[in-house]
Amino acid sequence: MRVLVVRFSSLGDCVLLCPLLAHLKRSGADEVVVLTKRAYAGLFAMAEGADRVVTINRGVTLFDLARIGRSFTRSAISGDVVIDAHSNVRSRVVSLGAGGAHARFRKFYRARAGLIVFKRPAALPTMLEQYAALAKQAGFAETRLSPGGVRVPREEMERATLRVGGEAPAIAVAPGSRWRAKRWRGFPALCDGIVATGRRVVLVGDARDREFTAPIAAALGSRCVDAAGDATLAQTAALIARCESFVGNDSGLMHLAEAVGVPVVALFGPTVHEFGYAPSLPASRTIERRLACRPCSGTPITNDTPHGLRPKIQSRASAASSRNCVSPVICS
Repeated sequence: MRVLVVRFSSLGDCVLLCPLLAHLKRSGADEVVVLTKRAYAGLFAMAEGADRVVTINRGVTLFDLARIGRSFTRSAISGDVVIDAHSNVRSRVVSLGAGGAHARFRKFYRARAGLIVFKRPAALPTMLEQYAALAKQAGFAETRLSPGGVRVPREEMERATLRVGGEAPAIAVAPGSRWRAKRWRGFPALCDGIVATGRRVVLVGDARDREFTAPIAAALGSRCVDAAGDATLAQTAALIARCESFVGNDSGLMHLAEAVGVPVVALFGPTVHEFGYAPSLPASRTIERRLACRPCSGTPITNDTPHGLRPKIQSRASAASSRNCVSPVICS
């Protein structure tokens, strides 16, 4: 049996998909094929359950997507399965071209709208629970998914060890985020506190995060490694895996850290747990302040904190990261 799994973006969603791919493979799939954007090919190349990764380029048309779906059908064998793990127009076109989806991701539009617009409580499943439901819909064994399903290549781990150095423990820090309202401005002081404990700081992110990491790296000098913008996803995963813990805003890298077994301290400003993206490793922690306006898409309320986070978060996050994320750090 061959399984086509369609998920185009984004990083966090793709990382959380990896445990499902591993489950499909363990449950009898002969080949698991992932269709995604080219930007995430490196991630799925590390996915334990992915046998083949097919990518689409920017500017791909719906006709192109239908053709990709039909190519899966033309080479189909009895029992092939199509899982639409994205549920947007493009993934539906691919699924239709492939003969129809056997399982499709559910968006819960009404409940999410009520939560965002009217602040109505919503008992939404987590992303891992939603992905697990796809396996059951597609006829695979019911399962409970947990972070993982990502195997960092040994050679990348060796390079990361050389880059970080082995003389002191390290903590990965990701000060960037795709959304401005999610960015905490207290990372420079936090990193000062981390190096004061004798640990090194490993800054991670993409090229857009350089504006946040470069000043920190300049201030810390040799006590810091700035890998933002000059590391592939595999290299970034290896650097994070080399660290004892991870501190960052709500972002895809937070999920990548958990996927490689590293506990996180996640800073939630406008984000809420009901969205289904909260960290789930036992040693991971979330720092947040529950405000009546959350969830929201507002801009930072001060120059120091993203929406909803207080300045004293700095001491909480520093203490948590320096103790390998095992202290109770949830703000009330």
